[in-house]
Amino acid sequence: MSDLNETAVEILTPAEMGEADRLTIEGGIPGYQLMEAAGAAVAREAMDLLEQKTGSSASGMVCILCGPGNNGGDGFVAAQLLEEEGWSVIIGCSVDVDDLSGDARRAADEWGDEVYSLSAKLWEDADLVIDAMFGAGLDRPLQGELADLIDDLNASGLPVVSVDLPSGVQGASGQVSGVAVRADRTVTFFRKKPGHLLYPGKSFCGRLSVEDIGISADVLDETGCCAFENTPGLWLNNWPDALKPLHIIHGEGLSVHKFHRGHCLVFCGDALHSGAARLSARAALRAGAGLVTLVPPARDALHVASHVTSIMVEPLSEDGTAGDIFNKKDCDVLLVGPALGTGEKQRKLIYSLFEQDMGLVFDADAVTCLAEGVSSGEIDFDLLKNSAAAQSGRLVMTPHEGEFARLFPDLSYRTREEKRLSKLDCALAAAQRTHAIVVLKGADTVIACPDGYAVIHSHGVPYLATAGSGDVLVGIVAGLMAQGVPTLDAACAGVWLHSKAGQELGPGLISEDLVEALPGLYSDLFEGRHLDDDDDDVSDEFEDDED
Repeated sequence: MSDLNETAVEILTPAEMGEADRLTIEGGIPGYQLMEAAGAAVAREAMDLLEQKTGSSASGMVCILCGPGNNGGDGFVAAQLLEEEGWSVIIGCSVDVDDLSGDARRAADEWGDEVYSLSAKLWEDADLVIDAMFGAGLDRPLQGELADLIDDLNASGLPVVSVDLPSGVQGASGQVSGVAVRADRTVTFFRKKPGHLLYPGKSFCGRLSVEDIGISADVLDETGCCAFENTPGLWLNNWPDALKPLHIIHGEGLSVHKFHRGHCLVFCGDALHSGAARLSARAALRAGAGLVTLVPPARDALHVASHVTSIMVEPLSEDGTAGDIFNKKDCDVLLVGPALGTGEKQRKLIYSLFEQDMGLVFDADAVTCLAEGVSSGEIDFDLLKNSAAAQSGRLVMTPHEGEFARLFPDLSYRTREEKRLSKLDCALAAAQRTHAIVVLKGADTVIACPDGYAVIHSHGVPYLATAGSGDVLVGIVAGLMAQGVPTLDAACAGVWLHSKAGQELGPGLISEDLVEALPGLYSDLFEGRHLDDDDDDVSDEFEDDED
């Protein structure tokens, strides 16, 4: 990963967030002061939401549902502030006030008014509900009366503000076992948690705001973080000169030629299945690779060549091997998989590439071939781990959920649901198992590397659910790698550009459009546009199907 600048955004697990709280309190800021700041942020969000819903800044009636911990304490603080602003407030709590402790008990005592048992009757006359029951630390399903209460709340149609995370969503994984509050807005503090970004949890949050409550970023030196958000701040420092506006290129960057920009080889399927690889090849060229060569079966070379112009074509040997090509051409990155096929011939070709000391990017059929080889005992993960590409940190795999499940059945989506595992943890486990950078695609794409670093890109775009979309993504990644962009940076930048192109193009896009949208995005990166992603309008679906 490139040196992080001030725009890099950390993601904390609930445990890491708890440590941040502890260090802050040890540093001299009282816990109750943090709670007061959190409650004030919740109150502001509630007032803003009601004004948006009603078109009026007049006060109304708010129902606050409090839990047994600090989340509930935040709710009690918000109640005091809302009442001071002229709101009518009614509070229910999941436990007796006498059973509260610490700062939460102090907040309840300072509220000093009636506190009721939790009941759907509490919001009968309310204009808005604040969910302060359970935050990011919840690690169990909500059942019984609490589950019924949440079902009733979701059915009420009332606007809801959740504190920290909607009750029922697990902060470490985004999993929902049973029920969870569907919030219009969620207010969290200091940093986002995985549950804000990973599905299904993300879809329960509504609009998310991250509020400063007085915790210094210095605590991150001790807490660490589980991942980063995928923003240009992670990778723009390593951006190739060839993709920058001319006025900011200096020195040797002005004298670059195509051989400096790297050579990407894209292995191709037969004549009837060459479109996917051609999309990848054009994307690699648009991503800045100086040279791109398609490698089809020998009998299909003329057909493939008739469909390309600036992309070269070099066929496989008659026996289906690639050895002659490496004798003829200097290569930097090999891209293998889009519509390649999944037979014995393809598996042998893929296995042979592990000997090559260059970047390797496996997508689609290549991932399936590896899965078939592993499941049959033909190969094991040591082949990947010991490959020249893995040893030099230049091995990438870009599976969607279906391909991932074939190669890592114990880490699959269904297994994660059954065992309430985190997609983040599973992607990291796959990366460590293969020594590859794993791009586990979805509405919440996770980019994981073997050393434990991970990045989450949660801006899924429904328009990208079209044939060839993933082929373009992997071509962008390979094209950036060919220019010497560090592998993790190339993967993160590829995912970001792919998503941003989908957002910019909108409804009706086809995969060819994504390739042609790239030049405009490069310029905008350095002119201050496109750097802020909008959380309001994201999709549950992204990219190819899972089968």
